[in-house]
Amino acid sequence: MREQENWRRYCAWPENALSGNDAALLKDGEEAFSAMQAAIGGARDLILLEFYAFADDSIGRAFGDLLKEKAREGVAVYLIYDSVGSILTDRDFFLELAAAGVKVAEFRPVIFWKPYWNWIKRDHRKTVCVDGRAFVGGFNITEYDAPRSIGGRGWKDAAVEVRGPAVAEIEKIFREAWEASTPVTGEKVPGPAPAARPESGDKPVSVLSANGIRSVRSIRRNYRYAIDRAREYIYITNAYFLPDRLVYRRLAQAARRGVDVRVIAPGDTDHPYVRWASWARYAHLIRNGVRIYEWQGPILHSKTAVIDGIWSSVGSHNLDHRSLHYNLELDVNVYDPAFGAALTRAFREDLKGSRLVTLAEVRGRPWTAKLASKLLYLFRSWL
Repeated sequence: MREQENWRRYCAWPENALSGNDAALLKDGEEAFSAMQAAIGGARDLILLEFYAFADDSIGRAFGDLLKEKAREGVAVYLIYDSVGSILTDRDFFLELAAAGVKVAEFRPVIFWKPYWNWIKRDHRKTVCVDGRAFVGGFNITEYDAPRSIGGRGWKDAAVEVRGPAVAEIEKIFREAWEASTPVTGEKVPGPAPAARPESGDKPVSVLSANGIRSVRSIRRNYRYAIDRAREYIYITNAYFLPDRLVYRRLAQAARRGVDVRVIAPGDTDHPYVRWASWARYAHLIRNGVRIYEWQGPILHSKTAVIDGIWSSVGSHNLDHRSLHYNLELDVNVYDPAFGAALTRAFREDLKGSRLVTLAEVRGRPWTAKLASKLLYLFRSWL
């Protein structure tokens, strides 16, 4: 098939794509939380969790109780949480996990008297590894992210479940984050050394991580490379769509050469100032043929993209300045027509629940709103 033969066209580093994987799209919270809980509940050897936000609410406590149970059974359980993302979670919650045998580490603890640069670099990843399976996406362990069926608020997000050699790479990245974190109690315990994982399918998969400005080109360059080679369509869903010039100009160029470029951004958001800043670039994109939609359902928190049904990306990486330059992020790129078809179907289904933003609407905004958008865009590095 043409798609199977030409996947390398869309991959910036084909040599880094690991073959022999299986990957399944978890298109909403119902699928993702059910799969993660089932995997953790069935764990026999190893559980690794890395989350920006792990809350002491009904969802966090349910996961916490499950982790404590597995630790008491003798499973090695490791949890990294981000100090800022989990700032509202009482430290006693994590101490209770540690007392039950869960190895807990905090990424860059908040120290109020230190300068801003000590705060800005955060662990924004959301990953779970269980006995050779990995889940990567945008879901945090909070009531906001969880589906309504289990007591959550049903924010819209997505994840990918991976089996195969790519899982060892995700485990390696977890170990690096663990060694850069601070243990909640006791002596610092390194994460387990990554083991080779057997092949589980036929899908090439790349694991792309960001660690701030030093690796800024890894995820961004892969986006740019695939966008430049798009022939048919580019579908992006992103919670904080605030791309730098390099990316949004590439999107405009792709649309001008006849590629169907569509973006779903949030209509309702937990960070409205980012949405306002995004509007500063809408006119330019729309004039060049990019179609922008705003999701009309629950708060959109997804970070996915699919190009020509071959290059697919799911992860924690937002198309904004903070993800590009400061955060620890993790994306899984899948080069497979079946996975790409599933993500394409999910995107087109989401279009039905979205509203098209028109050029007339952008131009017709009050001058005060336009000025606010431009000012916020100028300060996008702080958003």
